[in-house]
Amino acid sequence: MYDAVRDLDDNVDRMPQAGAWQGRSHAAANAMFGRGTDKASSFKDYTEVVSDALSSGAAEISKARTALLEHADAIDRGGLSVNDLWVVLIRPARVSAEKAASLQAEAAREQTEMNRLLSALGAADNATAGKVRRAAADHGYASPDANDPRTLDPNSGLAAPADDVPNPMTLLGLSQQQEYRQNDMAQTVRDSREEETKDGQYHTTLTMMDGSRHEIQEWGTYNPCVEDVYYDRNGKEISSSFSQDKTNFDGSQYTSIKFPDGTEVTMTRTADGKVSGGVTTGDGRHGVLPDEFFSHPVVTTTGGVLTGLEKQAERGIPMLSAQSVENLAKAGKYGGPALGVATALYDTVTAQTFQDACVAVISGSSGVAGGYAMGGLGAMGATGLGQPEFAPLAAGIGDAIGGWTFGYLGGIIGNVVCR
Repeated sequence: MYDAVRDLDDNVDRMPQAGAWQGRSHAAANAMFGRGTDKASSFKDYTEVVSDALSSGAAEISKARTALLEHADAIDRGGLSVNDLWVVLIRPARVSAEKAASLQAEAAREQTEMNRLLSALGAADNATAGKVRRAAADHGYASPDANDPRTLDPNSGLAAPADDVPNPMTLLGLSQQQEYRQNDMAQTVRDSREEETKDGQYHTTLTMMDGSRHEIQEWGTYNPCVEDVYYDRNGKEISSSFSQDKTNFDGSQYTSIKFPDGTEVTMTRTADGKVSGGVTTGDGRHGVLPDEFFSHPVVTTTGGVLTGLEKQAERGIPMLSAQSVENLAKAGKYGGPALGVATALYDTVTAQTFQDACVAVISGSSGVAGGYAMGGLGAMGATGLGQPEFAPLAAGIGDAIGGWTFGYLGGIIGNVVCR
């Protein structure tokens, strides 16, 4: 741009010599293009110093980025993996309890190294940004005032961008990483056992990487029933899910999910296709499930192995069935029906209203939205931390840390659905 303006100024300046243009108007034009050249020269100097700052910083960023990617690739070639949020996870595999403990310890060590490399990349990025600001300051640029209220508005252009991944330099970021890994271990199968009892029941035990387990029972042929009782690693019950298909009797279907705090979710589908359901809390409050819940895409699209829920037909209810748990012994991931139903409830109810109890839940607990995103359902992906949907996780990360196995879902369901 500077070259173009300068050449134009030179050509206008030569016009009198060529007899092309002269006089007062030419003098005015010549002065105007002279001022334009000065401005273009100043802009050229500005862009050059910013470019130099970016170029010098790019080398450090590239070096840090390459080191991070190479280490992540090395981890991915073993029994661990690194997800898009730079969290080190354990790959699904049938292993002993001792091997699972060894993998957990290895994941923690590798996470420390990943955090060092990720922090180095962040430092290189921050250093480059500082170089750019200092270079620009000599040309009149001023950073936003930290006391300017517009810095609190993410749409103002003055607010610092949110982190796209957990920041390992903060306690919150470290807690987020730990919860991601704990959540993933609670859904990663490390051992499975199947047996048929003397009374004709089919029993499946799924033991997860974190030591929690699902005890799944199937019985009955005319009115088949399936039950999934989920225990934490210390043997404490987390949830109990029961489904009965009485299609052969009266055409109805029924599902119930109970939590230790007394919360119960019930769902019914009658022979004529009418679906209904409700939530009752331990203190007696009751709420009706919204119609949108019964066609919620999360439960529909993640039915089967991950949640143990039979894929819904149009206007169906989430069901445990012999078919939906048939391949669990081969499954690498299993979240259980409580997770799928809780996710759908959270989404559909908070989509209807963002007031009162829903706001209280979002501000005070880590929430199902954050939970299922971490669990591998992939609803928010790598940029989830920079979006409003991630607020439940960020606000209440401390509530769920340490032995996190969905045990708090009952309270969240009750508070979201029941007024």
